[in-house]
Order: sequence, then C-alpha cells, then structure tokens
Amino acid sequence: MAGTFALPVLIIAIAGHRLGLMATGHAVAISIAAFGFAAVAFLAGLLAAAVIWRDGRLGARHAVVGLIYGLLGLAPLGWLGLQAATHPRLLDVTTDAVDPPLYRAAAFLRVGRFNSPTPPPPAERQRIRALTPEIGPRRYSVGSDLLYAVTLKRIEAAGWTLLASRPPTGDGDFGRIEAVAGSLVFGLPDDVVIRILPEPQGARIDMRNSPRWGEIDFGRGAARIRAFLDDLDAAVVETYGS
Repeated sequence: MAGTFALPVLIIAIAGHRLGLMATGHAVAISIAAFGFAAVAFLAGLLAAAVIWRDGRLGARHAVVGLIYGLLGLAPLGWLGLQAATHPRLLDVTTDAVDPPLYRAAAFLRVGRFNSPTPPPPAERQRIRALTPEIGPRRYSVGSDLLYAVTLKRIEAAGWTLLASRPPTGDGDFGRIEAVAGSLVFGLPDDVVIRILPEPQGARIDMRNSPRWGEIDFGRGAARIRAFLDDLDAAVVETYGS
C-alpha cells in the first residue's frame, strides 16, 4: 500500500510544481513524504521476500510489487544522490570569480528561505573557479548589441523564464539579462544572470547560475553554463558568421 501511494503522490508533486500549481516549499515537503513512503514500501518488500524465501509462504507477487513501487518512488532520490556523489559541492557558479554579475530582479524574489542572491565570499568563489576551470568568459568579434540580440533568442529557445533585460548602450554601458531555469526533474528554480560588455574588438559575455533552494546544485550550474555558452558559440557563427 505504501508504494502504490508514494508513486502517485510524487508524480503529483513534480507535475504540480512544474506546471506552477504548487509552491516550491509545498512540493519539496510532499516529495520528501513520498520518498519516505517509498522507502517503507521497499523495506517491507525486502522483509516480505525474506520471509517468503525462508518459510515458503504465499504472497511473492505482493512482495515484488512492493519492491518495484518502492524502487520507482526512490529513483529520483537515487539520481540526486548519484549527482551529488559524482560532482563537486558547488552552489553559485560564475564565469567571473573576481567580479561576478549581480542579481537585481531575482534579488527581490530570493527572500525568506531562499538562498542569498549575494555572491559567495572571494575565497569560496576562487574554490569554485578551481573546481570548474573550463567555466570562463567568452569573447566574440561581433558588437555587444548583436550579441545581446542572439543571447535573448537562445534564452527563449532554452525555455527559460525572462525576468529582466537591458540592452547595452552606445556609450559603453553593459547589457544584462536575468532569467529563471528549472532543474531537470523537479523544475526547481535556478536564477541566471548574463552580462554583456562592449569591448574594442567586439563583446564579452559573463554568466552566473545559482539555485534558489538547497546547499548544492548537483552539478547543474556548471553544466548549464557550459551548454548555453557552447550553444551561443554556434548561434553567433550561424547568425553573424564570426
């Protein structure tokens, strides 16, 4: 019974949160409860299987069903555990560890139990930088206004929610874009800020990603920045030829 109850509850929590019908705090609490029921179902299935094996009792089918439902309910938790074990402990990843882009629109949303929008201390930023040496600023030979335009299109293509944007100006002022991206399974919100700086020979782009919830990002911050900038490289070449 616990397993057949846990899986639908977990699906409802995930779907409700991804569709915007359930607050993040409620979805997290319900998911934790569902994981608890799934664990009970799995342990009960193991105990029942052991008793059936030892005494030859009937009920093997029920034990197997309990094990299957328990495993299915615990699968997302196992995936998170695997990501935590195979990725360094990171929370706030940026291409510029010295002067990271700052959140403005997101800062008003990251209140209460959410993580602080303030960048980590310099020592922590340097630690993260050492763990993600491949994450750095990108420079392009196109103008900052053109880079800003193609960046907005890639954010739209990625399905992120745009929070705020400001194009670079002709007097050298930088452009900035803030957006929200969701995690793969639960759709937990990560804030993303992009800064586009005019340079004499083109433009430079910096990017920062940090989750609103939790103490680690399970590797998705660095992965998101890498994937987005690689995609932007291809989009700039396709659009402007350089």
